[in-house]
Amino acid sequence: MLLKNKNITVVGAGCTGVETSNFLVSKEAFVVLVDIKSPIELEKNILSLSPSVRTLFGCSEIPKSSDLIVLSPGVNINAPFLEESRKRGIQIISEIELAFRFTKTPIIAVTGTNGKSTVTTLIGNILKQAGKKVAVGGNLGTPFVALLQQDPVDYFVLEISTFQLEGIKTFRPNIAVILNITPDHLDRHKTLEEYADLKGRVSAFQNDGDILVLNKDDEKVMKQGKLSKAKKVFFSLIDKVDEGAYLEDGSMFTCFDGRKQCVLSVGDLNTAMRFQVENLLSAMAVATLVNTTKADIENIAMKFEGLDHRVEWVRKVRGVDFVNDSKGTNVGALQKSLNIFSRPIILIAGGKDKGGDFRVLKNIFKGKVKHLVLIGETKNKFREMLNGSFSYEDAESMEDAVERSMSKATVGDIVLLSPGCSSFDMFKDFVERGNQFKEIVGRL
Repeated sequence: MLLKNKNITVVGAGCTGVETSNFLVSKEAFVVLVDIKSPIELEKNILSLSPSVRTLFGCSEIPKSSDLIVLSPGVNINAPFLEESRKRGIQIISEIELAFRFTKTPIIAVTGTNGKSTVTTLIGNILKQAGKKVAVGGNLGTPFVALLQQDPVDYFVLEISTFQLEGIKTFRPNIAVILNITPDHLDRHKTLEEYADLKGRVSAFQNDGDILVLNKDDEKVMKQGKLSKAKKVFFSLIDKVDEGAYLEDGSMFTCFDGRKQCVLSVGDLNTAMRFQVENLLSAMAVATLVNTTKADIENIAMKFEGLDHRVEWVRKVRGVDFVNDSKGTNVGALQKSLNIFSRPIILIAGGKDKGGDFRVLKNIFKGKVKHLVLIGETKNKFREMLNGSFSYEDAESMEDAVERSMSKATVGDIVLLSPGCSSFDMFKDFVERGNQFKEIVGRL
């Protein structure tokens, strides 16, 4: 892809937009960076921006001279301000599409509603343990376009979101993974069907020489798999699979080309990883496909502590385990977290509404949750859904919620922070919410 002397507009001046702009300048393109925010709001963001990049801040006007438009993930490809450019036939792509056009290095791409960051990190760690040179990023940490600076590597391991998949034209991972599909970001994608189809786009340009790893236990994932030309590999908590990884009688197995291998027992994992078995199975399947050994997988699985705020075991207090799942910002993530545990749960939930359907939670609450402590703006929505059919109470702060939860818990219970909502009503972000929870639990 020749960029020299091309007029390229980058939309969105966050980390991805800045890295994209700098990359394009390195290819001798004429770059304009556009963002609706003011220069003062973006001051910190653009500290590393090349002086060769022209900026248009405080507006969303696309220069008519543009030969190409590259979007940051936060920018909706269907936004009205892009309509004129689209009518004029200007190609609009995402940053991952741009980066893909500049590498021949094999790509492992992980998508799904929940667990992407954990699985991406696990795969990267196992491959590094096996002596492979890898660059890990995408939606997790370093943008793909910035990872190109680390080439040559053996693999790029990328977390990929629907926001990034909106703008692909040729992006084709050698191995794609779809972990799960539950409702999320419907304020942008409008319907669950549209959202699910975007997840499936991770495999849209794969062929029969590529591999698609699918969650056999998720109907929506399997439906997307039927549309793909790639070879299918599976992971499952419920059933044996002929090609892939699965759980059987408390042990995790891989099976490829008719060869079954027991990799490790769930009982041998640390407390944090026992909550991550499904994620570990998907990573095991991928790692085996790229010829890592059982020892490589075991080594990482046995010492991996999980990621902060993602079903993160915090500590045990008077026989009660406290678990931080502050990253659980949608209804599907909350459901998934509840299904991990077989012990009684005191659940702290609530926050800023993302438009999720709380009604689907009623039955799982009755089966899994001993008591519910509500925080944030969605208290009324939860109460309306439960309609007096369940034991719950309100809390005015995180400290209040933790104290109320502890008062209801007995030995063997789990106190789980899994809000099912975003954090912006009470906190700066899910990180602040989770850190506050951990700090309070640490003082008990």
